[in-house]
Amino acid sequence: MERDKYRYFFIVVLLIGWFVRGGTGAFALSSQDIYKKAGPGVVFIIASDNSKTGTGGAGSIIRDDGLIITNAHILINKNPVRLLPNISVFLKPDKITGNPKADLGKRYRGKVLEYNVQLDLALVMIQDAEVPLPTVDFADSGTVITGDHVYAIGHPEQGGLWSLTTGVISAFMQNYGGVEGKDLFQTDAGINRGNSGGPLLNEEGNMIGINSLIARTAEDGMTITDVNFSIKSNVAADWLHGLGYKFGITQQPFTVSAKEIEKSKEKPVDIQTPLSKVLPQTVKTHSRPVKEEQVSVKPGSSGENKEGSPGKPKILTEKNPYNMDELITAMQEMEDLMEEMRGKINKIKNRR
Repeated sequence: MERDKYRYFFIVVLLIGWFVRGGTGAFALSSQDIYKKAGPGVVFIIASDNSKTGTGGAGSIIRDDGLIITNAHILINKNPVRLLPNISVFLKPDKITGNPKADLGKRYRGKVLEYNVQLDLALVMIQDAEVPLPTVDFADSGTVITGDHVYAIGHPEQGGLWSLTTGVISAFMQNYGGVEGKDLFQTDAGINRGNSGGPLLNEEGNMIGINSLIARTAEDGMTITDVNFSIKSNVAADWLHGLGYKFGITQQPFTVSAKEIEKSKEKPVDIQTPLSKVLPQTVKTHSRPVKEEQVSVKPGSSGENKEGSPGKPKILTEKNPYNMDELITAMQEMEDLMEEMRGKINKIKNRR
């Protein structure tokens, strides 16, 4: 009898939890568990041309053979508009030390398979990585409501690699920038340049959005804070379905054949749609540009000086915890060294 009483009590507790979570049958994880679950599937991406300039951002591995979803804008040079040819993908180390040289030891080449400039989505494949790789699972963004707790993982400028930030869903936006089907979440989770392409996670540690835009300055110079935007996971799902990638918005990984992967093609960017029109000037993408400094209005001001004109921007901090210039320079030097080695190997083969 006593045993039955405890059994009923346990069932009641389970039912209460089920209803609290909106009948999904899922329970919220702690922030530590969310980071432990999703963090290993988040990557750091550097895209550059054949010089020592480029951009950096984040991405999520969505299939254990190395398929990554990220933002298109971190892979594209704006002037002229074209894909950046050198893509490097860094996997998360087992332990983050805070030392970029140690934390960026797992480096692989990446290949752009697909991209859509207007939706700001892209697929990248990791080349020659040991599989299976950890993944970030999709969740149905249609079940999300205002006030839901969310988490972001990325590499924010002035911050650390694989940073975890938290917040809530603040609002919803449909057909953003006049792009049909580009539906976004607004969130106050800490997102900055370098978070581009990284996941926005729900309390089960699954991806409901892809972090893409930030708002920092109003038209009159007023500073804007805690207004960030993520592309809904269902938008990404619809895009992938249109490309022939078959899967459902569940906790199940993608199921795409090797033959379908081979169909993926590299193609020129559609320059008929300028990025300036796709990404409004009042909202900034937040990949980390190499030679661009993060600025803010003078501390203590509202963005205007005594005469009412915009205040002079000030650099927030003097030094980044990780230096994108140095990372890309080192990457290019490594590429040059590898090219030289390949040349020597080919000469030896030809002699034979």
